[in-house]
Amino acid sequence: MDKVLESNLALDKIISTIGDLPATPTIIASLMNLTSDINADIEKIIKNLMSDQSLTARVLKLANSSFYGRAKAVATLHEAIVLLGFNTLRSLVLATSTHSLFQDGSQNDIQDKLWEHSLATAIASRMLAEKSGLPHAEEAFIAGLLHDIGKLVLTQKVSDDYLQIISKVEEGHLNFIDVEDECFGFNHTDVALLLLDKWSFPPEIVNSVYEHHTPRKADDGGAVSLSHYLNLGSMMAKKLGVGFTDFQPDDLASIPSAVALEFDAETLEEMQIALAEKFKEEKAIFAEAV
Repeated sequence: MDKVLESNLALDKIISTIGDLPATPTIIASLMNLTSDINADIEKIIKNLMSDQSLTARVLKLANSSFYGRAKAVATLHEAIVLLGFNTLRSLVLATSTHSLFQDGSQNDIQDKLWEHSLATAIASRMLAEKSGLPHAEEAFIAGLLHDIGKLVLTQKVSDDYLQIISKVEEGHLNFIDVEDECFGFNHTDVALLLLDKWSFPPEIVNSVYEHHTPRKADDGGAVSLSHYLNLGSMMAKKLGVGFTDFQPDDLASIPSAVALEFDAETLEEMQIALAEKFKEEKAIFAEAV
């Protein structure tokens, strides 16, 4: 992470190439602050959400989806917050806001691919985190949603150049970061690092997004980091055929992140089937008109 943030040369190069980074959507910034405190006033959160009727409706739809396994129907935002909790609510709002970001631009086909891959990666990352017993599995979902946001910025800021990169990547089934580094001298993880740092996201999420192509073990006794879940989750999304036709793994169980997380082939095959079902459901909800 420090590689980019502490290098003025790299920072200047990225900013001069893509222009100003987008400001964080107001609703995300506000909600991240409100839900960071477990003792936050629920009524303040409700008031904040209700300022956007479309967002409110989408949150309630998502809260009532079978994905969240709630036996009781959620009819109000107050019920959603009580039943789902702050962390899940944060994920839902971020998902709806992120979806809007991915729909804002002229490259609709490309942005659809980016969104679908991001959503599938988020779902897969959370599934993996829950299977591993990770205490804060929702962080894996949030990081998964944001892991390719650097590509979105590049698509919107330097669209002509990035269209060429996408074509080269898909024709040769190459890795995006390799082609981006060759063409720009930086890649989408560098852009994401700067953007999420500007948006004041938690360091663990920022780091995991930055390192999701090359996850490394954390410093605390060699434990795996959140980036391993993103890496494997992204590969599962690719295996599902969601997103671009770039590099795809032949065997999920042989991927270093799968080995580090101790997932065998049988478990991953079962999770892959579940991912296909959950992704189809969540994608349909977002596709509905509010």
